[in-house]
Amino acid sequence: MTTTELAQTCVTLPQQTIPWTLTAVAPIHHGSGTAGNTALLRTQEIVLPDGTQTAVPFVSGNSIRHAIRDALAWRLVRTLGVAEGGLTKGAVDLLWSGGALTKTGSQVELDQARRWTELVPALGLLGYSAQSDIVTGALRADNLNLICVENRWRLPAYLAEHPHAGLPAGRFRGEVFGTRHDVAGTGVDILVASGMVQPTSTQMIYEHQVLLPGAALWGGLYLDAATPTAQDALHAALTDITAAGTVQVGAKRSAGFGTCLATFPAGGIDPAAAARHTAHLQAHGDAILAAIGEATA
Repeated sequence: MTTTELAQTCVTLPQQTIPWTLTAVAPIHHGSGTAGNTALLRTQEIVLPDGTQTAVPFVSGNSIRHAIRDALAWRLVRTLGVAEGGLTKGAVDLLWSGGALTKTGSQVELDQARRWTELVPALGLLGYSAQSDIVTGALRADNLNLICVENRWRLPAYLAEHPHAGLPAGRFRGEVFGTRHDVAGTGVDILVASGMVQPTSTQMIYEHQVLLPGAALWGGLYLDAATPTAQDALHAALTDITAAGTVQVGAKRSAGFGTCLATFPAGGIDPAAAARHTAHLQAHGDAILAAIGEATA
């Protein structure tokens, strides 16, 4: 076979880079333990060009991967009409957290792995553990790093002139205060059995260290040798998690934290990918559920 003939028979799986920038419109909390009643903000230690060390807040790439996996899992079960209680615990773990090893041995069955990842594109995109195999996905997700003077040396070229590039990280940090409410003094307290002595209040004050609204972060999503179905899965997930032009990151999202404006300075989301991904799920519904069953047997 000539070189030209060999090239014609090869499958080309191109690399893809999707840079994005997030601007907080609500406080962002990404936890790193507590000190007393204060939940600490996660920071990353870095070495500056002059050799000094400092720490700057960031949002982990792993949390972005989780948001993508969660979006794809919900799209799959809704598209296929999976009934309440219709999945085993192993299937839920596979779709929402990447699964677990359930058998001993180290023999990777390549044909089986390829079939599963082609039928269930989220598995090919994000990787998974099933039976005795750990399979790496095609997606790499950057941490979301704060645009600030401490990070100026590693800013991508398109952000070199960003207004925040000359401001210290501390400018974007703050704390939010709250309480967990006691029912004493409310209409609910008539339901509380009480004696002669008023019980001690269980109200608790808490604080969260946060990135303030207006803080901006940047990162990137990278596909290495992703199949077309895995590429569509990524764009479908991004379509879902940015449907309102915003994306939620970090912790306490159910309490109003973490909402950010999402912008894609180059390329962005393929507007047709979500429809292709849904069509794939609809066309192979029975085979997809069977593959999930095999993987978690």
